[in-house]
Amino acid sequence: MTERIARHIPVLLNEAIDILEVKPGNVYADGTLGGGGFSEEILKRLCSGSGGFLIGIDKDPEAALNVQLKFELRFDRKKFKLFHSNFDKIDEIIKAEGFEGIDGVVLDLGISSIQLENNRGFGFNEEGAIDMRMDAGSESGLTAYDVINGYPEKMLADIIYEFGGERFSRKIARNMIKYREKKLIETPLELAGIIRAAVYKNYGKSKRFRIDPATKTFMALRIFVNKEYESLREFLEKLKYVLNKGGIAVIISFHSGEDRIVKNFIKNNPDFKAINKKPIVPKEDEIKLNPRSRSAKLRAFYYV
Repeated sequence: MTERIARHIPVLLNEAIDILEVKPGNVYADGTLGGGGFSEEILKRLCSGSGGFLIGIDKDPEAALNVQLKFELRFDRKKFKLFHSNFDKIDEIIKAEGFEGIDGVVLDLGISSIQLENNRGFGFNEEGAIDMRMDAGSESGLTAYDVINGYPEKMLADIIYEFGGERFSRKIARNMIKYREKKLIETPLELAGIIRAAVYKNYGKSKRFRIDPATKTFMALRIFVNKEYESLREFLEKLKYVLNKGGIAVIISFHSGEDRIVKNFIKNNPDFKAINKKPIVPKEDEIKLNPRSRSAKLRAFYYV
């Protein structure tokens, strides 16, 4: 388990931790544990002095368990507590732990490399089910399989465009409908092939793409199925009840829609002030080391 965690590379890690200005004795939250990269750096700083506490949250129960096992071997258990929950429940978790507020919080809204490997339909080349729920252990909730095999063409096109920013959304949706007229779309590998075929009709297979042509559609389905926009908006609205005065929020997004939500929240809420006027983006060295960081944008702000 710990080997799988180690392979995940947090995006903009140093920039995020520097902005948080972690101080021993303070309380911090990581709303998207993933492989535990951000939480690990926070704990290293908290453990250098007395007091201080970290609250870690992840909707994926496997992620929460894996990080728990890793941290129990490395850190004082009195310094942290991890939860299988959604970050939009942060106010309830903090209150239940007896804290009036926290001094900083970080969110990484991307999908981790660990989740790409767990055969839930996030990866393009999987042969498993097209699930895409972060909390796949839940017996309820819409799956990506339900969407691509049950939704009408226009709804599919709208989802792919709104949540993925895919310019070929209508052609991709049409290709899905044609395919499922013959058989249901069963695997991520099938789905990726359907999407690529729709895009290749316009460019041809010889064109070199910066990212896989299936990327935006897969991202759109994941965001839609997990109601990620709704969770982000709810989280942001709760921050004034969660952060102490001067408390810092660092949010890393990978999609223009998510970044727009954060940007507009800061702009329209006088209780918060931006730390960086423009989003911080990865340097070339980080992009070479970790190509998935290419689309990342970091916005940070504090409670006035």
